Amino acid sequence: LCCGAEAVVRLPAVLALVLAAPSMALVLPGAMLQSSHSGHSRAAASPSMLWGGGGGAKSARDKDFERRQDKLAARRATAATAPKGQVEVTFPQKNNKVVKAMQGEPIGKVCQRAGARIKFDCKNGRCGTCQVRLNGRSAVKVCQGATIPGGATRKLKITLDNP
Repeated sequence: LCCGAEAVVRLPAVLALVLAAPSMALVLPGAMLQSSHSGHSRAAASPSMLWGGGGGAKSARDKDFERRQDKLAARRATAATAPKGQVEVTFPQKNNKVVKAMQGEPIGKVCQRAGARIKFDCKNGRCGTCQVRLNGRSAVKVCQGATIPGGATRKLKITLDNP
């Protein structure tokens, strides 16, 4: 009984603290706050202003995200219309000439269609005269029957090592 009476005494003290501290109350967006010091009222800040959202103007990050999404949608649309296995081959040494090729097609034929002449000396791959670079990285020798790579390749840049 003693402990129960003590709890009854604490409850009104806690209730009095909650009622005495109106500054800790929840403020809804758009509600008017009454300042206890000056008597003036002011509009409450909206949650979007507090956490950086809304406000009408888009941030640079949001604009960049939209731009990237638009570019991705355009790439997907062109990929949907292109035949499966088609690759766009660019030749930087021929003023960025673009030729369409199929995966698995010999690189020599693609270069011939683009008008890029590939030099040959030994025709068996020892000398490296016919070597070209794919996307600036892997080196392949055209005389050994190198082909356009398969897989997810949609764009390819072929650079001649010995123009």
